[in-house]
Amino acid sequence: MVSIAITVLAGLGSPSLLSAQNKKDRPVPVGVAKAREIATHSSFEYPGTVQAWATTQLASEVDGRVDQLLFQEGQYVRKGTPLVKLRIDPLVLQRDLAKAEKKLVEARLEELNTGTRPETIAAAQSALEQSKAKVRLADNELKRIKKLYKDGVLSLDEFDKADAEAQAARAEVNEKQSMLNELVAGPRAEKIKQEEANIKAAEARIEMIQDNINRATIFAPFHGYIVKKETEVGQWLEQGDPAVSMIRARPLKVEIHVPQFQFNRIEIGASAKVILESYETRAGPQSFQGKVIEKIRSGDPVSRTFPVRIKVTKTKSQLAPGMLVRVELKLGKKKDKTLFVPKDAIVRSPRETAVWVVREDKDKTMKAHKVTVQTGRLEKSMIAVHFKGAKIKSGDWVVVQGNERLKPNSKVNIIKKIH
Repeated sequence: MVSIAITVLAGLGSPSLLSAQNKKDRPVPVGVAKAREIATHSSFEYPGTVQAWATTQLASEVDGRVDQLLFQEGQYVRKGTPLVKLRIDPLVLQRDLAKAEKKLVEARLEELNTGTRPETIAAAQSALEQSKAKVRLADNELKRIKKLYKDGVLSLDEFDKADAEAQAARAEVNEKQSMLNELVAGPRAEKIKQEEANIKAAEARIEMIQDNINRATIFAPFHGYIVKKETEVGQWLEQGDPAVSMIRARPLKVEIHVPQFQFNRIEIGASAKVILESYETRAGPQSFQGKVIEKIRSGDPVSRTFPVRIKVTKTKSQLAPGMLVRVELKLGKKKDKTLFVPKDAIVRSPRETAVWVVREDKDKTMKAHKVTVQTGRLEKSMIAVHFKGAKIKSGDWVVVQGNERLKPNSKVNIIKKIH
């Protein structure tokens, strides 16, 4: 028994055992970061489909034959870009004819406004004097024949003939006098107004023809993409026939379908994140910010879901109508603060999920304490944690580097603090 005791004591004092003991007591180097409380929303994810903000089918506004197509399918065009031109030669001829007719009416109106020329009045005066001379001659002849008729020299027929000629001469004087009076008075106001109305009608015809010429070219109504060619060069289009289909480029809409128990929790203007998983970057899936703009209060009676639409303005030309995306939507107001730790602080095993917390012991040494947790949702590089027993407080240092080598109450040496 004495020999065994001596052997044991000799073994305890051997250099190898003392080295193992010192190695066990040596602090474990670790990197730490602070646990933080964050106020968050309830967050949910839904599959969504990208939709065009506006889709339009541009139609011909006038009848005509397609002369030019100035686009390619899939092409991006800016607002005001000419896309389709119809043949306008017949319209140009109609416009030129209308302009010539307007000039003719303007000439007549100018003549009316200028009034009768003095030469014309003088000619009318001369014609009147000639007619008066005829009347005097006819009256003298009628007196002579009347005397001869009374004397029985001439017959009644000859008297009647002379009387008729005298009456015709007096009628001619009256006619010439009326013409002279009209020329001296100048054009009637009604005639001038009539010609002025004719000018306005001619101008309206010219504007209508010019408008048809302008509408013979179809322009892009907004910035967007050509999605389909609806006609070909040489085809005759009647008013209303489709020529080209296009969609608006920005902004875009994303439609999701929300269960009825969450529909009323979604507010117009709520922020959303649209994630395009098929487009990877170094930082992960490409994401875009959006906001809720429409809630459609007509659901699917089979799935009991309701459409909700999200507006995405800054698409970076990566989103296109028809694409499948994920939408992360935050519902309601911010809840009470929840404790979050860095994702690297989580240590998982088949039996439990834990976080190592570094606290100062009574002997002023820093030791690691294991806290069993349940994990929640992610917020960027942080993850929410909930506790079963011991708790972690906001501001506690949790181990994010070297935690795989820790055991309960292990001494630690903080070599890095991550803020």
